[in-house]
Amino acid sequence: MRNPYEVLGVDRRATDAEIKKAYRRLARKHHPDVNPGDPAAQKKFQEIAAAYEVLKDPKRRQHFDLTGETGHVPPPGPPSGPGGPFGGAGGRAGGFRWQGDFGDLFSELFSRGGAPGGIGGSPFGEEDEDEDSAAEMTISFRDAVLGGAVTFRARLPRRCRRCGGTGRVGGTVCPGCRGSRHVVESEKVTVRIPAGVATGSKIRIPGKGKSEEGDLYLSLTVEPHPYFSREGDDILAEVPVTVAEAYLGAEIDVPTVRGAVRAKIPPGTASGQKFRLKGYGVGNRRTGTNGDHYYRVRVVLPKRHTADGRAAAEALGRLYDADPREGLPKGL
Repeated sequence: MRNPYEVLGVDRRATDAEIKKAYRRLARKHHPDVNPGDPAAQKKFQEIAAAYEVLKDPKRRQHFDLTGETGHVPPPGPPSGPGGPFGGAGGRAGGFRWQGDFGDLFSELFSRGGAPGGIGGSPFGEEDEDEDSAAEMTISFRDAVLGGAVTFRARLPRRCRRCGGTGRVGGTVCPGCRGSRHVVESEKVTVRIPAGVATGSKIRIPGKGKSEEGDLYLSLTVEPHPYFSREGDDILAEVPVTVAEAYLGAEIDVPTVRGAVRAKIPPGTASGQKFRLKGYGVGNRRTGTNGDHYYRVRVVLPKRHTADGRAAAEALGRLYDADPREGLPKGL
């Protein structure tokens, strides 16, 4: 692998805190959840994680400083535990085996701190000195599936223009920021929602953190839809049909997230029977394919009771060759 100091962008004399801060910022920036469908970002993320594994351990760091080697670090560490999403008992990056738990890493990178629901809180708690911040945002089902844009106003810390971010003017405390170097400004922020996101997806907004140097990380929650539901990349729905359509077969319009689709109902369709429209589900940016649309048929009886209806129902009843409840148990 590359020189871990170069990967994290820190000096060889960097402290443990400086290394950890650089690692967290880079890992969040290149995290797969923030860059879905980007293999270059995933590769960079693995490289960053591997570099941090070398530099966070005093023995491994000393070994690299003396030998320039990263692939083998004596003495051997404990066997790695269950692997993360990048393969085997741990991911590989540039010949280095990741010994950590990617699940814990993901949780650490995107855990929320600060005030509940606020935009100015640190994702890592008060002890973290990063300029990034985290917040939660609720989006519509339509924007999650098809993509869209959401605009909101946020109160963001910005560098004080009066003192240029120094905190002082002419040798005295800046009256604009009172020496804090930042002022809080109301700003309109527009976020582009990629198609296919789901609850728990993350979006990074550069330059909207606790300062212009920091980023804002939004954790998304998707509102439920009154008709469509979602399982992974598939869409589920129910379509009512008449007794005649179910018995004789018909062509009906099936609502999908991509518009109505004309579909055939075969003769003898039973209530509850499930059908699939391939490719009419949610687009997946990682695979470049769409999920499917599954619809379940529900046979609806007419509400009007007439003599003709009774005669038709009796005629249908005579078509059964056997009792449909034959074979059911009498009880426990």
